[in-house]
Amino acid sequence: MAQSSHVSAKRGIVFILLAMFIFSILNAIIKNITAQHDPLQIVFFRCLFAAVPAGIFLFTRKEWVKPSSSEWITHLKRAFLLAIGLALLFIGIGKLPLSNSMALYFTSTLFLVLLSFPILKEKVGVIQGIAVVIGLVGVLIIAKPGGDVFHWGTIFVIMGAFMESAYNLYGRLLSVTHNSYMVTFLGSLLPALLLLLVLPFVWTMPDITGWIGLIALGLGGGLGQLCVTTAYQYAPAGVLAPMIYSAILWSVLLDIILYGNWPTQSLFLGCSIIVASGLIIVFHESKRKKA
Repeated sequence: MAQSSHVSAKRGIVFILLAMFIFSILNAIIKNITAQHDPLQIVFFRCLFAAVPAGIFLFTRKEWVKPSSSEWITHLKRAFLLAIGLALLFIGIGKLPLSNSMALYFTSTLFLVLLSFPILKEKVGVIQGIAVVIGLVGVLIIAKPGGDVFHWGTIFVIMGAFMESAYNLYGRLLSVTHNSYMVTFLGSLLPALLLLLVLPFVWTMPDITGWIGLIALGLGGGLGQLCVTTAYQYAPAGVLAPMIYSAILWSVLLDIILYGNWPTQSLFLGCSIIVASGLIIVFHESKRKKA
């Protein structure tokens, strides 16, 4: 039994590492196409084609779920949050080095704690509160508000992380009655349908390279999300949490290779603090659930 559990955990780690690699590649694509296309158009393709892998899983496994009226309202809330949140995040990614934007994106772990009470009615413990404060110190070290190197892209990334955290918490509410593939499918398709209302006003015809990038962005996003879902089926959050931060390493490498951006000392320090605070939150939550 112990050996089987060990093999299962290793599979979970492989899937989560693959997901983080995929997401890091996608961020590099986003950084390259934000200059040619409006962020809302990019989000449309990201969401529309991300729904394809989850839809295939639902079709082959016949695990469709019919949401209730109240659940449809929650789905629509998630659609709005993801559409706006990803647009803000993509603007920030376009303006910042990849490594900085990825490090700041992990403030989403802190926002999950802050939003858990208003959305899930879960109380925030003292340890979680201290971890959030520590994480915010790391954010300030990276962002350097008031300093010569502060960039407004920082605000966009943090706002995007905030809205995506709310999106994920509403997804936890839906997971009580929905399987993970259904949550992923509607969580991607509905934002795309919502953005159809504004797409004619922001549309720019892509060239061949643009079409490839936009479609790859969507399919890759869906594939990455399925890898995350599969990873959590094999291993608990406490095992996977440290692996999630591998995305920062990939982003640093891509930043150096593609753009010649070398990480600064403030990035290393601030990133280490954010990662430490996130791990404190995850391990404390795992311990609490076991208790």
